[in-house]
Amino acid sequence: MASALVATIAVAQGGGSRRTAGYAWDDPQWRFTHHDRPVKVVLLAGSIGAYRDRPYGALLHQWCANAEIRNISRVGYGAPQLLSHFTESVLHNPNVPIGAPNHEMWLLYGGGLNSIGSYTRTNYATNRLFALAHRRGFSVVGMTLTPWGEQGGDDARWQGGSALTALSHTRRAVDFVLGRLGPRAALGQFADRRQGVSAEAPWTAAERPDVTVDLYDSRLRNRAAEPWPLEEVRDRIRAFPRWRLMHHDLTEAQRAEQLEVDARFLAEAPRWFLRREYRGFDHIHPNRAGHRVIAETACPRLPESWGCQCP
Repeated sequence: MASALVATIAVAQGGGSRRTAGYAWDDPQWRFTHHDRPVKVVLLAGSIGAYRDRPYGALLHQWCANAEIRNISRVGYGAPQLLSHFTESVLHNPNVPIGAPNHEMWLLYGGGLNSIGSYTRTNYATNRLFALAHRRGFSVVGMTLTPWGEQGGDDARWQGGSALTALSHTRRAVDFVLGRLGPRAALGQFADRRQGVSAEAPWTAAERPDVTVDLYDSRLRNRAAEPWPLEEVRDRIRAFPRWRLMHHDLTEAQRAEQLEVDARFLAEAPRWFLRREYRGFDHIHPNRAGHRVIAETACPRLPESWGCQCP
């Protein structure tokens, strides 16, 4: 089933051979090959990063003369799987020049949507990845999730009151990458597993990306969309069993107040969806034009050492 999904997405995204330049798909002994580029960048993401029709990674490789970008993104991988993939494909790969003189090592990270059903687990795995990469000599560019979502489609996450969970979890993953949440708010119970610091201590430098790129609030999102009607949204939330369970201990007045807060938040959801002109084969995956927007958004934020000439 998994291999069939990979093949389907590859075809939908214009995929060709898995040996496309810049990708390090299944080879555990892959290597950087551009010896004239001293900045070595590992691009790690899910299926959006694995796109192959002029993807953002290839564009940044083209625009940033000093940076060699190698793509190890994998379709269907959430944040925990990407953490393991980085360990196996990068840290355990003897061909990756970690610690080599006259080289900069960078991680360009853009994952987490495939595990967004648990934002605390997603943020915790991403937190561990950032800390591990720093410990092994990498600097980190952390890109947020891209806009996603739909109304009336087949994605159950956006049907009924479930949309409140999808939107709020996405926002918390975005806010974590951008440093807007403290450890407890971002990690929940996983904050107790932070290494070397207490759950309530502020973030350490190792746990934070060196550079952040906000793709969620970028040209990709449909700012001009009409909000959902408030009464319709209230009805969706009232009928959502999880919401009722979460707030069963509130008084009637408190529950009504919380319903209003959540309804106004959810009503804005269409304005955080991917614009139709940037959609690929679904509401999640940007097309070729969308990937150019990702690259154009990220490029000015990248370090001077990459030698980027941004369009």
